[in-house]
Amino acid sequence: MESAPHPPSTSARADSAVGLAFVGAVLLALFACGGLGVLATVEAARRPPAPPPRAALPPVPVALRERIFARFKELVLLRQIALRERDPLLLGSVYAPGAPGLAADRAEIDRLRRAGQRLDGLRLPVRVFNAYRPGGGRWVVIARMRRSPAVLVSEQGRPLGTVAGSVDVCRCTLVSRGGRWMLSRCT
Repeated sequence: MESAPHPPSTSARADSAVGLAFVGAVLLALFACGGLGVLATVEAARRPPAPPPRAALPPVPVALRERIFARFKELVLLRQIALRERDPLLLGSVYAPGAPGLAADRAEIDRLRRAGQRLDGLRLPVRVFNAYRPGGGRWVVIARMRRSPAVLVSEQGRPLGTVAGSVDVCRCTLVSRGGRWMLSRCT
């Protein structure tokens, strides 16, 4: 005599539900990750391609690099003296003709002279990080250039106020003019 099939127990039904929930969660996670992968691929395709690697610059002898470092520091010191003494002619030995910095420094000197003021205590300390030759008879110097706070004084030396200092990391181009390296551009 055959007996009727036994109805499944409640614990077996609970185990089946847990198993189905687990399978559903795994499938949901897989679909979500797949969708994110597609989005990442589409976003990467929209980006412009990376620039090709730059050709290695030829090695520069250490002594030559040190001379460029020293000349750059000398140019910054001459600029400091020109600004502090309000001497626009001295800027001619710092900047190459037509350099943007030349016009800006001359304008600052003219403004100080017209107002009868000086920048007392102005210093332009510089720290050179690197220098390389990109070609075309130029040098590029990477440096941190500071401008110290200075006291704005009258012709008689009476303090009128202070001028804030600043710090910039600059990429400065040096060009040879008349056998001397001069500043062409700083960005």
